[in-house]
Amino acid sequence: MEPIDLRLASVREARNAERRFCFEVITPQFKRVYQATSEEDMNSWITAINNALQSAVEGRAYKEKPATAHGDSPTNGKDFGAVLMGKSPSVGHGSHGSSGLPFRRTTVGARPSTSRGGSFEERPDKLLQMLREADQGNTWCADCGSSNKVEWVSLNLGIIVCIECSGIHRSLGTHISKIRSLTLDTTSFTPDIVELLLIVGNRVSNMVFEAKLEPAAKLAPHSTREQRLKFITAKYVDRAWVEPISPTLSRFATAEETLLAAIKKNEIQQIVYALALKANPNCTDKVRGTHAVYLALAAADPAPPSPLVAQQQNTSQPTTSHHSAAATVTDRTVPFPVAELLIQNGAEIPDAPPPVPLSIAAQAYLEMKRGRKAAIEASGSSALAGYYEPTSSTSSIASTATTQTTATATGDKHKEREARLQKRVSAGGKLAKSPIPER
Repeated sequence: MEPIDLRLASVREARNAERRFCFEVITPQFKRVYQATSEEDMNSWITAINNALQSAVEGRAYKEKPATAHGDSPTNGKDFGAVLMGKSPSVGHGSHGSSGLPFRRTTVGARPSTSRGGSFEERPDKLLQMLREADQGNTWCADCGSSNKVEWVSLNLGIIVCIECSGIHRSLGTHISKIRSLTLDTTSFTPDIVELLLIVGNRVSNMVFEAKLEPAAKLAPHSTREQRLKFITAKYVDRAWVEPISPTLSRFATAEETLLAAIKKNEIQQIVYALALKANPNCTDKVRGTHAVYLALAAADPAPPSPLVAQQQNTSQPTTSHHSAAATVTDRTVPFPVAELLIQNGAEIPDAPPPVPLSIAAQAYLEMKRGRKAAIEASGSSALAGYYEPTSSTSSIASTATTQTTATATGDKHKEREARLQKRVSAGGKLAKSPIPER
């Protein structure tokens, strides 16, 4: 048999297998079932394949973690990734969080940085190529597996889809999926959104949203529009194939607690899972009442110690060194993908100041977001004001038009009647624009 490209595969314990100790390797094209000699041998195979799979996706090697270390063996307890992958252990970056959940930790500064307002206008295909290199699964549509015109992205779901499925996503509304073109809407992709798409992608998202989906029920590239609508609605609206929260998935009882714990550790897969469970993106940490967005900013780029603390730690160091360090921080662009993911999924930046210290880059991110919101509100208010209130220039133009009409009314009766009609139209326009009708 031909070798399997692990960048496109997932592995789990075989379901409905007639023989014992079977595991299956699943790709978009086929599913292969293998039988081991014992349960321990099967678990070792699954762990080894998961390690190789993750290494192929991340593009780097990491130390293999024994399946029996720290009680991680499938016989002792299943973790988050184990259930998502079908009762098999999963390794993310060679380590697990305190809750026993494997994760894909976000990385800051590892990508080519662009300015906060940068775009891909010069090379519209650059972002598409970056996403495909980051995750080979982004070459195919996250929903139907098609390879034709897979150039559309959902900002809040972090997935790449084909043109056919993108139309279904649009029909569901922006509260479900925010669709953009990777080659046309180039100005929409800030460094934060780019980093978000790079660390989520089709593979991570489908591990959450298709955790309970049987391969035979997967949407096909040749599916009809009715089939696509039914499948995508079940997947993202009903969350039909998302594993419900349980002690085997999280040591936290609620989706909000799971979300907050994952934000503190930058565990992107667990954050996607909590949001898939419809966790409130505006939830707050009970310890300090810290909003989820503030937590995400603080976790992604911890604030340096204040000048007073730095001076206390090293009295020989002048306080001006902090200002020079702060100037260095502002020179680099720090992406905040988790905060962006929360905002794209409905989180609002609170008006109250953060109860935790934020870095200069995080403060700049907040100012940028608040500035855009204020600009949108201001433009909306000015548009309404222009609709309900006549401007001085409009009044002067109307006055000039009335004078000219009166001057032309000195002709015959036909011109006089035409002038009267124009006066009525002008007066009616003024009255329609006036916020309070004259009495």
